[in-house]
Formats: sequence, C-alpha cells, structure tokens
Amino acid sequence: MTYRDYAWLLPGAALALAAGILIGRAAAAWVLFIPLVLCAVLACWLLKWSQRFAGAMAVVLAVGCLLGYVAYHPALPREGEYTVSGVVAEDIRLREDGQVRSLLRDVTLNGKRLHSGAYWSFYLKDEEPLPEGLTPGCRITVTAQVYHPGGADNPGGYDFREYLLQKNVTIGVYGRDGLQTEASWHPMGMAAALRHRLSQWLMQAMGQQAGEYASTLLLGSQNLIQESDRQAFSRLGIAHILSVSGFHVGVLAGLMSKLLWKLRLSRKLRFAVTAAVLAVYCWLTGMNAPVLRAAMLFLLFEFGALKHRQRSSLHLLSAAWIIQLVLSPAQLTSLSFQLTYGAMLGLTLVAPWLKGLWTPKHLEKPWNGLCQALGAQIGILLPELYWFQELPLLGIGLNVLVLGAATGLIMLCWVTLALLPFPPLAALVGRLTALLLDGMLMVVRCLGEAPGITLWTCRANLLTAVAWVLLVAGMSWWWRKRRALAIALSVALLIVSVFPWPQHGTQYVQLSVGEADAAVLQDEGFSMAIDTGEDGEALTSFLHQRRISLDVLMLTHLHADHAAGVAALVESRIPVTRCYLPWDAEKSLVDEEVLAALEQLRSTGTEIVYVARGDEITLPSGKLTVLWPERDRVRPNQDANLYSMALLAEVRGSTMLLTGDLEGAYEMYAAAPADVLKAAHHGSESSTSPAFLQAVAPQLLLLSCGSEERSASMEARRGDIPMADTSVNGAVTINFEPDGFTVETMR
Repeated sequence: MTYRDYAWLLPGAALALAAGILIGRAAAAWVLFIPLVLCAVLACWLLKWSQRFAGAMAVVLAVGCLLGYVAYHPALPREGEYTVSGVVAEDIRLREDGQVRSLLRDVTLNGKRLHSGAYWSFYLKDEEPLPEGLTPGCRITVTAQVYHPGGADNPGGYDFREYLLQKNVTIGVYGRDGLQTEASWHPMGMAAALRHRLSQWLMQAMGQQAGEYASTLLLGSQNLIQESDRQAFSRLGIAHILSVSGFHVGVLAGLMSKLLWKLRLSRKLRFAVTAAVLAVYCWLTGMNAPVLRAAMLFLLFEFGALKHRQRSSLHLLSAAWIIQLVLSPAQLTSLSFQLTYGAMLGLTLVAPWLKGLWTPKHLEKPWNGLCQALGAQIGILLPELYWFQELPLLGIGLNVLVLGAATGLIMLCWVTLALLPFPPLAALVGRLTALLLDGMLMVVRCLGEAPGITLWTCRANLLTAVAWVLLVAGMSWWWRKRRALAIALSVALLIVSVFPWPQHGTQYVQLSVGEADAAVLQDEGFSMAIDTGEDGEALTSFLHQRRISLDVLMLTHLHADHAAGVAALVESRIPVTRCYLPWDAEKSLVDEEVLAALEQLRSTGTEIVYVARGDEITLPSGKLTVLWPERDRVRPNQDANLYSMALLAEVRGSTMLLTGDLEGAYEMYAAAPADVLKAAHHGSESSTSPAFLQAVAPQLLLLSCGSEERSASMEARRGDIPMADTSVNGAVTINFEPDGFTVETMR
C-alpha cells in the first residue's frame, strides 16, 4: 500500500478510536474487552489485504476501548488522612466564600508518588490572608484528607470528576493542617511561578483590568475574568477569544513566521525555531490541552510542507486527533477538544465549498473571512448545542469583525510583554493596548445585554448529531449529488431535535443541591419549580438544557437555601409566569438577598401571588392544595421556617406531601396521608417526628440534605419506610403512573 492509501485510513481510524474510548468510558470492567481484542487481531490476520480496512478499524476500536477504560477508571488510593506533598502548578484562586483552591503536580501521599495531579482546597477564616509563602510554583506539605471527586449529581449536571480527569487529576485533597512551603524547581511549578510574575508585570504596565485580560489572552489565566464578561462573550459566540486555543497559537505562529522570514533563515531552521518557541509556549501555559493541540496541528502541517508530502487538511486533522487521544483519552469529552476539532472540521470541509459559491472581484478577503467564520460556526454547532443550548445569532458576523481586532490586540499584548524589560516603552504600548481592550469590552458588554441575540434550544441529542453529520457532509466540497436535498433534510432534523416536544406524563425531580432545596414537577406540559436552592445553578441548568419555561415557581419560604437561586433564574433569562409565596412571607425573619432577588423577578413581569391553607392550584392531571400557613395567622418577626409552605400534590391517583422547612411545632397542621413524603428541614431532628411519619404513613421518604449528620438522624427515625437521600443517591426522579410510581436515582 502507498502512503496515499495509508493516509485514507486516518479519518476512519480517528472515528474508531473515539468510539472505542466512549465504550471504555461506559464499561464496567476492562476484562470485557479481551474477546474484542482477540477478534480484532484474528480479523486482521485472516482477512485479505483488500479487506483489511475493517480489520484495522476493529483493532483501533479495541485499543480505544482499553485506553478509554484506563483513562476514565483510574486506580485510586484509599480515602482518608495523608501527609500530602506537591507543587502548586496553577494560580491560587480565592473565592468570595473564603475557599482557596489550586492544582498540585508531582504529588506524594505519605511519601509514595502519585502518577497524576491532585485538586487541593481549603477555607480561610473571615478576612484571613493567604498563608505566608504560598505562591504558584512552591512545594507544599500538609496533613489533609484525600477524597475521590464525584461525578454529576443531577441530570445533565456538572461532572467535576471528569473535568479533573481531563487535567490528569484523579484525587481531591482538602485541608491545610501543618502547612509548610518551600521553593521548587519542578518544571510545571516554574511555569506557574513565571505565569504569575508575568501577569503581575502586565497589570503594572497596562492597569488592573487590561492586564488581567492580557494575561488571559496570552497565558490562559482564566480565573482573572469576571463571570459576567465571560457570559457576554459566550452569548455573542466569541467566547473562544478568552480561552487560549488554536486562534491564539495561530497568531503567535504567524508572528514568528513573518519575523523569521524577514531574517531570511532557511526553511528547516525556521521550522526548528518555531517548534522550539511553540514548545516553550506550551510549557508556559501549563501544557494546556488546547495549546498542545494547536501547536501539534501547526507543526504537522509545516513538517509535511518541509518534506514535500501530500498535505490533506483532513488527514492532518485526523493524525492530530489520534495522537492526542492516545496520549490523553479523557480529552475526548472535554468542551475545548470538541470545539477545536469541530471548528477545524468546518474550516476543512465546509469553508472551501462556501468559497466556491461566489468569486467576488473586489471583496475577496471579506468573502473568504465570512466563509471561514460560517464554516467554523457549522463545525462547532453540535458541541455548542450540547454544552450551551444556545445559538448566538450574531456569532458569524461578529467573528469576522472581532477576530481581526483580537489578532491586533494579541499582537500588541505580545509586544507589551516583550518590552517589559524596558518599563517606559512597555507602559506606553501597554496604555495604548489598554485603551483598545477597554473599547472592545465596552462594546461586548453592551451587545451581550441586548435581547434576542441568542436562540434558546434543547440540549443536543443523538438526532441532533445525525443532523449535524448530514449537514457537514452535505456542505462539504467532496459531496456531489443531491446536495440541496441533504442540506434541507439535515436542517429539518436539526430543528426537530433542538426544540422541545410536547411533554406527557407526570414527573417530579428532587435535585441534589446540598443542604438546600430545589425540585421540578412536570405534568402534561405544565412546569413548576418548588424552591430554587441557594445558588440556583442546578435548577437553571436543568431547566435550560430542556428549554423549560416555568408556569409556576413555588417558594416555600424566603430563606437563602430555598430561594436565593431566584437571582440565577433571572440572570439565565428563564421565563417565570407566576410565583407563589406563603401568606405574609415577608413579615417573617427572612434573608435580605432573597428579597432583592424577588424584586428582580417581579421586575421581569412575573406575577407574585400569596397563598394560604385551603388554596388550590389546578394541574393537568390533578391539583396542589396548600396545607400551611393559615391566612391572617402569621405572626411578624418569627423564623420563616415556622410558616414554611406545605403542599399536598395529587397527581394520577398518587399523593405527595411537600413540607419545605416546616418545624415540628406546626408540622401536625400539615399532616395528611401521602404516598411520598418530602422530609422537612433537610432531616433536622426538630422536624419530621415519628408521630408525623405515622400520621402521613408514606411509601417513600424523600430527603434533600448535604450532611452526614442530617442523613443519619433521618435514617434513625424512618423505621422501615424506604428512603431516597440526595446526599447518597444524587438527584431523585419520581415518575407517576396511573397504577403507582417508580423511582430513579442518579447514583
């Protein structure tokens, strides 16, 4: 077989490797792959050369299965207390609640080396400064608890464990007892220390805000960017500008190519120097996966040109895909990996066909830029719909305009960085760059707040993936017959897949939100949330992914752990038609932040309604009855828990009693026989007494809590009543049927 014949194996091998990794990720044991490997080897041995493509793909699939299993099911040390030593290899992040966190490399547990990194966190007391000597790049030694990071607790929720695996981090370390720091010469620590110093110098030369953005654009210091700005960039479809990736590497490589060409160096020497610079840049950014990908793609392309080899972009893309997945299989499920290769696929397959549709005489460069932006946008359509559930309607046009401006800004930031040894010149260029950066930020913030700039969709599914594949294939340069039919069919499938279908049946989902409360009840297209949790993140994510607008929001009382997430609903622009509050809710002792969030909700047009004992809300398959509090009986300046709303839901012949944080002193007023009981006050000993349990006589006890103490307390009182506990089981889903109900848990 010739080189060309082998090259055409690459796209198939890339897909087979990815499929194998996904199978390995979902597998229960690696021994399941042994028959697959044996069959693959046998197939390659027996089949003729003309038929060996299938055999080769089978081998690649088997290898992918093994790689995927090892990557997503690493061997872990036992949980418990250890003496932990490691190098601080990232910026030290301090949250508003006092949590300090960073990543450790070159980790040892009780003197035994760990073959991966660790996620380190601890809390500071009120206004306590960071421990002396704790800086990026230092080596720390502490006595701390080692734990295994958990996966997603809620449907479609954030998978912290998988996020860490993508960074080659397998364990979490909590605590700082006996903290000792010392200097370190570890390469990753040195890179972290240098990044930190360069960030500080850029801030001095350019000002605080501009220096933070320059550090983000050049060094990938993501923690310096405000979340509101990040969301504005995302809504406009230009979030990739804030994440050091292929675009940033391309600017640096292009800058190097022009500089080296002007120096009239030989082609081989230019390649060697560029490779060395990109290697240093990969090290400086902490071996950031997107930077490694982009550097690899650029160097593969340049190496092919140097050797006068055939350079098919699709083959180079497949080769880079295979190399990176072999080295780090967990990257397959990361957002940055999918966006990078999606954009490159669009540029490789779709953009050439778009350019061929029209050949303008005087607008060639703008037309080419528009085609590249549209091709890249089509390429990232699937990961965008899966991760964000939003289509930025201004993304294509803005990318054409912004990428040129961002290229100039990044070059100016590099010039500022290069001039740091000369403070007056660095300050001069830095101030100019800061003015331009501030102008761009002002435009982005204004546009990001504009209504109607995104199209809200459901989360991408298998049908979406099929539609996307058909769309990319139909718009590719190699497609010849019935192109219009393929594109029309793909667009129709895409529309059908990303907009919600009519919901049937009745489902209650108790989300896992720690020592707080948030739930969603859907009944034949009617959607209602009962409380929001403290930050609202789990609730808004659940609603956003399914494109659910709320007909009703029930707030059992105005404590932060039940209602502070209202602010997140408003910020996420999730429509809420009506909000129900218990009678005289504001007269109790409530949290001020919740009152502010409630005013935000009111300002969006949501109707606020107060309810009391005996009020009913009609549901498509039943009704909700308010059992507590009583009308005109709420005493002012009392704990809001005393007057927490209690609801009896009657759906499809089953009953469910929801008690909020109702205290034991009043809980018997809300006692009603029910098939499912949501335990009050997260299982507190002051609520859900044995007498109350006996009066309700539930078939299932549902507990929303986040502490082992509350869970153990409820466990001791429940007797023989089955219990689903969010701290143990994750989110709990109850499906109501005419003949009863079924229960599903995340864990």
